Amino acid sequence: MLIIGGANIAADLVKQLGLSEAHVADDDSQSLQNLSTTSSTVKITPVYTRVIERLVELPSTTFDTVVAFYSLERALNKRAFMTEARRLLKQGGKLIVLTHVRGFLRRRGLSKTELDKLLATHGFKLVERIQKGGDALCVLLKE
Repeated sequence: MLIIGGANIAADLVKQLGLSEAHVADDDSQSLQNLSTTSSTVKITPVYTRVIERLVELPSTTFDTVVAFYSLERALNKRAFMTEARRLLKQGGKLIVLTHVRGFLRRRGLSKTELDKLLATHGFKLVERIQKGGDALCVLLKE
């Protein structure tokens, strides 16, 4: 599993899912450093990146699941983020995206139209989308 963003909760998530190891990519080096010192029962491989949509040091078709915690909205090139996630996933792998959706009262995040376009990225099939309270949880399958 690869977790992009959310380094502060990655160890707990991996433990709750019953996994023994995961890679965690983030642009916050301090969170990654804290993560590697706090997780003793789970093997966490931290991956520091300045540009969240380019994880070139990770080999292609490596992961069954990529989880993106509020990182798609932070990517400078959102389409490149989706392409990179597709590159890293094995055939049939899942991309799980949690993101803020802009609304009348919320100024940050993706617009609904922008999110719809990104979810329609070639090579992915939208399996589930739950939108609640200004956040969207989307599950995509690599075709």
